[in-house]
Parts: sequence; structure tokens; C-alpha cells
Amino acid sequence: MSEITRRQFLRGTAMVAGAALLTACTAPASPTTNPPANTGNTDTTGKATATTAAPVGAKRDKKWPMGDVPRGHTLVYSYGAPVPGVFSPLATGYNHQIGNAILWEAAAYYGAHGDKTYMWLAESYKYNDKATELTVKFRKGIKWSDGTAFTAKDPVFAMTKLKTVDGLARAVYYKTEMDKAEATDDQTLKITLNQVDWRFFFKSLTFRFDLGDDTAILPEHIYKDVKDADYVSFKNYDDAKSWPITTAPYGVAKSTDQFTYYDLRPSWWAVDSGFVAKEPDVWRLLHQPYQNDTLAAQQLINNEIDQSIDLRPLVVASLIAQSDHVITWTKNKPPFGYTDWWPISIYFNCAQAPTNDPKVRWAISYAVNRQQLVDVGWGGAGKLSISPFPEFKKLNDFVAGIKDIQDKYAMDKQDLKKTDQLMGEAGFKKNADGFWADKDGNLPNFDLYGAVPLFGDLAPIIAEQLRAAGFKCEHKSPQDVWAAMVDGRANMFLFGHGGSTIDPYDTFMLYRKENILPIGQQSWSNLARWSDDRFTKVTDQMNNVAMDDPKMKDLFHQGMEVYYEQLPDAPIVQWFHRIPVNTTYWGNWPTVDNPYMNSALWHQTMAMVVYNLTAKQP
Repeated sequence: MSEITRRQFLRGTAMVAGAALLTACTAPASPTTNPPANTGNTDTTGKATATTAAPVGAKRDKKWPMGDVPRGHTLVYSYGAPVPGVFSPLATGYNHQIGNAILWEAAAYYGAHGDKTYMWLAESYKYNDKATELTVKFRKGIKWSDGTAFTAKDPVFAMTKLKTVDGLARAVYYKTEMDKAEATDDQTLKITLNQVDWRFFFKSLTFRFDLGDDTAILPEHIYKDVKDADYVSFKNYDDAKSWPITTAPYGVAKSTDQFTYYDLRPSWWAVDSGFVAKEPDVWRLLHQPYQNDTLAAQQLINNEIDQSIDLRPLVVASLIAQSDHVITWTKNKPPFGYTDWWPISIYFNCAQAPTNDPKVRWAISYAVNRQQLVDVGWGGAGKLSISPFPEFKKLNDFVAGIKDIQDKYAMDKQDLKKTDQLMGEAGFKKNADGFWADKDGNLPNFDLYGAVPLFGDLAPIIAEQLRAAGFKCEHKSPQDVWAAMVDGRANMFLFGHGGSTIDPYDTFMLYRKENILPIGQQSWSNLARWSDDRFTKVTDQMNNVAMDDPKMKDLFHQGMEVYYEQLPDAPIVQWFHRIPVNTTYWGNWPTVDNPYMNSALWHQTMAMVVYNLTAKQP
């Protein structure tokens, strides 16, 4: 297909007005996707040069750093902005989403859509009868990229530091649950817990979606020389030493504020030990900044990038219609993506009036026409939701068991009579302008906060629906919208549930009393500022039950009775990752027909995607 300009794309899209709103000014010219002539110490310009084509399957030059790499062996990825020179997961400013997840291999990976666990660095794991001890067996032959042998002492070192050093990211489970970690031999890690926990391996050592501790396995021989107080400032980057040292097949060849080049190293333990048959077809992963939806669409059409962040549904629909080499999870059909682990709710601030009243919360929920959000906001490319759980195989089995509760509340139907009834019972009356007012005639704060462009296709519709139902509501998206949603300024806001993927426990943990912070402080760990002793009791019992124990479904039903009665947040839609991918250079992308892993390259699971891609371009 011939190259298309941004202007031509905007002419062709069905969302010209909406897309234009996403682009406040003319987008800068796309950076070239050709890799630099030399990414080593001799090239300090950062300039890109043209390269020659190479046949698929051609042998690569195994020098490090790599020089020119053919486009057909370069995976170009657009997301966020690089943070140059910061490659330690413990460091301030580190971000795994911008490509760094490719550096740190997990003990195991989990793909929820295919309900499949991939044991990776770890070969197996086992709990004792009371789930107070966990034994993890690591594979033989694992080596760090500098040739140092990986042993169980590496995770012991990292876990112990997470437990004992304050201020380190992702340390919560080690501090609260782990008593000690020890290496009983080079391949065996024994973790002693100070409480029952059947989920420790899944929570802390298994990467799934954006979850999992990317700080759990670090090289002791590198980090032992760093003072505890310096972990947050230690960036773990040195060209001369080929740092960061990791077990992954990729290293950092160049890091600037515009690009990061992750190049295939000369050797990889997984091939050397026979665990995998061959090295990845991706010789270089090039991360470049994301600018906006329309520029990303143009770059995909022009073969300049292979994947971007997920795009808005109407933009994706237009993109698919204008290209023959771009597909999504559902190929070229709606909803153009997969259900993400982040189902969206209208969250309520349950710590202040009027949204501290369950009657008001339910009144707002009944005022929302969820199907209209899908049909109008997303052009039909989506699905409404009436639970705080993503639609994954394992979770669907649990949700099927609460149909009686969901039928009782019928929250999938807009019911303005119930809205009127509940608001009246809560002590509100409509004023002369038709808006709900309290007994003193005051109009409560019912403004809806929602980030743009993320929620720009849903929030205005919800605000209009609520206004029509008598709530004086406006959609607000200030510059600090994320902070405003969680520091108490917002009584209502749109947000997703960063919880469960395999059983309900993680979502239940989002409503812990100890995680509620005072108004004025950012309450990220309990967004709704809600708790209920009955719900907490069920959650605590869940922690003592294995994920596949039949008791879990009974506990789930008990907890969801409380959740729906109180409604700390009103589920509205399943969240979809509508991620367009370029098939010109790469095949075997994950799809609905081949759901080996979700396809987002900004997730902790990106390695499973990169390792499985196949080069196509001769």
C-alpha cells in the first residue's frame, strides 16, 4: 500500500472530529524506524541510517552491540516516552511499560484468555499442606547475560532486600507475608510465610498482564555492591559493562530521550540449555515515543511501526478499513480487541456526601444507559459490564454463580423510576431547573471526572445521561485529572479495576479498610474509600482457601451480596485493548484464534509475544 499522510487518514476516518480533538496541534514528523548504523560507543549522534534488506532466516552478526539490523528483523513499538538510562526496577522513574519488561524474565507467565501458565525461569513450585511454605525449583543452565550462573541465591537476595529495605517498589507482599527466603541448593528456593497464602507464587512470581513483581529476581552479583540507601537512585545502566545484566536474550544497545534499542545478545541461556529451540526472530526491539492516535494510525499504515498503544474504537475501525496489513485481536471485526484486566466503573467517593449514601450510588447507576455507551461511544465495538470482573475463562465461572444477585438488581437496564425513588428516599428533591437538590436547596457535586482521550468517548455521554436524570453533572478532565480522582476532589470518576485475572481475591482486596486514606491524600489502593466488615471477613477467608477450592465460589457469592447492596462503584463496560498490529513484517501475533498471550507490549508479559513472533519479510 502506498504511504498515507495524516491529512488523508483524517479524511478517511469516521471519527474526524473526535480524532482532531486528540491532536491539539500538528503532529511532528514520524521518526524513521531504521535502526542506527552503530549502537555502540562509537555512535553518539543518535541518528538513524538506512539499512539493507536481509532474507528471513538469515544468520545475524552476533557482535555486541549490534550494528545495522534489517527492518524485517526490527520490531518497532510506540508507547509513552523513553526514560533514558533507567533500567533498574528498583530505581525511581523506572517504567516497565516502555519496553523494559523485555529485560526481566519471570519465574512464570500467565495468559488469561487461553487460561495457560508458562513456567519459565521456574520449572515447578509446591506449597506445604498449610500453604505456609513455598518451594520453587528453577531450571538448570540459567545464566545471566554476563555469563554468571543464575542460582536460587539471586531471588533470595532480591526478596530479602524487598522485605528489609524501606521505600522499594512492589515490596508489599514480601514485607507483609514473607518470613524468610533461603536457597536450599543452587536450583531450589524455599520461602517461609508468616501467614497462609496459596497465591504467593501467582502474585509475586508470575507475570500476567500488567501485574507481577518485576523486582523479584535480580542479579545478586551486581546489586550486592549497591548500598541499601542507593537502590532508588541506582539506574543499572553502563554501556562499557553491557548493563543491565539480565537473563533475557535482549540488552540495551542505546538509550536516549527519543529511542531505546533493545538488541539480541550473542547468546541466551534458554537456547544454550535446550529449553527453547532457537533465538527469537526479533533481533532488535525499537521503542519510540507515542504522540497521538492519528499519528499512530498513520505510522501503522505506512509500515513505520508494528504496534502502538491501544487506540479508540472508531479510529481503529477506520484504520482497518484503510489498510490490508493491519489487524487486531479480532482481526478486522468488532470489538477490535480483547477484554483487558481493567473493567471500568463509575467510582464513587464513599467518604463524603452525597456519594457516601448507597441509595444515591444506586440512583446514579440506574440513570446510566450502559448499552448506549457501547453503541454510541464505541460504535458498537464493545460490551457493557455489570460486574467488577473482566470476562476471562476462570472468572466467568465465578460470575455465573451470582446470576441471582445480578437479576435482583438488574443494573444492565436503565431505570429512571428507581432513580427518582431512591433519590427521594435519600432526601433529595428536584428544583425548578429539574436538578436534584438537598433539603436546603443546595446542588451536590455530581461532576464526573474522566481522563481524555482515554475516556473521551464515554464520559460526555454519561454526563449527559445523568443530567437528563436530574443530576447536575459535567464531565471534567483537568490537567491533574488522575490526582483529582483519587485525592477526594471527585465524588464520581471513571476508573478500572486493577484486580483479578484468575480468581476473585485480587479484586476483593481493592476494598481494604487499611488502604483508605484521608480526603486530600491520594488513595490509590482503595479508590472508592469504601470498606465493609462483612466484605472484609469474606476476603480474609478467601486468603486461606486455594484458588481452585470449591469453597471459593461460596465465599464469592457472600462477598458479592455485600458489594451489590452497597455498590462502592457502578460497573459500566468491559475494557478492551484494541491494539492494531502490523503484519507486514511480523506474523503469529496473538489473536482470538491463537490466544497464547494478550498482545500488549507494554505489559509484563511482552516477552511471550516477542519470543513467538515470526519474521515474514523476505
